[in-house]
Amino acid sequence: MTGSKRIVHFLSASDRLNYGDLLFPLIFKRILKIHEADVIFYNYAVIRSDLSFFGALPTKSYRKFQRNVNKLGGNVIIGGGEVLFVDWGSLFAFISKFYSKLLFYNYKLEKIERKFNLTKFLLSNGKVLVPFAPKLSEIRNKKPVKIFYNAVGGTFQNSRIRNKKYRFKENLESADFISVRDNRVKSSLWSEGVESIVTPDSALIISDFFKKSSLLEELSFQNSIIKEDYLFLQIGKEYAPKDLNFFSEELLKVAKVLNLKIILCPIGLASRHEDDIILKKINKISEKFYYYSPRSVFDIMALISHSKLFLGTSLHGVITAQSYSVPFIPLNKQVDKVEEYCKTWAKGNKVKCLDFSEIHRVVEIKENWNYNIALLEKEEQKALVYKNFDKIINGLIS
Repeated sequence: MTGSKRIVHFLSASDRLNYGDLLFPLIFKRILKIHEADVIFYNYAVIRSDLSFFGALPTKSYRKFQRNVNKLGGNVIIGGGEVLFVDWGSLFAFISKFYSKLLFYNYKLEKIERKFNLTKFLLSNGKVLVPFAPKLSEIRNKKPVKIFYNAVGGTFQNSRIRNKKYRFKENLESADFISVRDNRVKSSLWSEGVESIVTPDSALIISDFFKKSSLLEELSFQNSIIKEDYLFLQIGKEYAPKDLNFFSEELLKVAKVLNLKIILCPIGLASRHEDDIILKKINKISEKFYYYSPRSVFDIMALISHSKLFLGTSLHGVITAQSYSVPFIPLNKQVDKVEEYCKTWAKGNKVKCLDFSEIHRVVEIKENWNYNIALLEKEEQKALVYKNFDKIINGLIS
């Protein structure tokens, strides 16, 4: 029995070891606590998982999500991230390394998956076309249901099944509230007649919940390195420099000028992210690099928050640095979501993604970083994040 309590079905990609995705349920539970909301909270992803050893919340499966929404009604909240138009096959490849390799080495299988979307029958009842953009009629039976999108990312153009964008439009129009995390996403939706509001990614407020000083108590390793000045480097496998030796040599020159040590730490450990692969290769190039394998999201937070500079391809690495007032320089102009997010929310310091060949410019950017402007932007944007959550919480139905 739920009585008069409101029911929240929180849906996100938090069933894989990818730092940013694991943050969304943690943050939303904190928001519910702030609001003293009397709710029953269910946390879902594509598969049932328990990554609590990494500081994450366990998830129920998508099939359980469908059954519970049908049975109980309530409020569906899409937690955030680059999730809007991701197809079932891509999501399963992020979760299963075996399936990811099958798709990589077997073009015919990938072609079949794209055409028939077979994994949607494996992971759900087969009725939902897009897992993180369900149409109301796809998940509701008789009981009232509302759908809220919380600062999500993704565009029609980047979708593998964009030829069915008319279906996307119908799905999104069935939602009660849509907030997106940058102007690129808003423009993409608007081009198809779907209205949304732009708000910063909810991870921006993590510094309000996980204080910099208290993170040291959560560390899984000796924190002597944190007492020194260092820069934090992260690079995803898909976005690595072609010449690791050249990049490493240039980075060491930068660190010497800035008088900083270099910590290498993976943020994305899931299939098709695998930051550790590239960083371990860089680590072998010089003994001046310090590689750390994080054992929790709090290790990652602690290392970024205590750094003097963040360099990386990860959007949530950038946002974590911003949250803790650490200068951030995103790498690789091919990472559209990072480039567009910075265009929308890091205008004061004119942050843009650097090519790996431009790594020498890090010195100039770091030395000219305007901390006052960055702080003002951050506080203004945090207020927008809380305002966005207020709208969602106030819109929940019993």
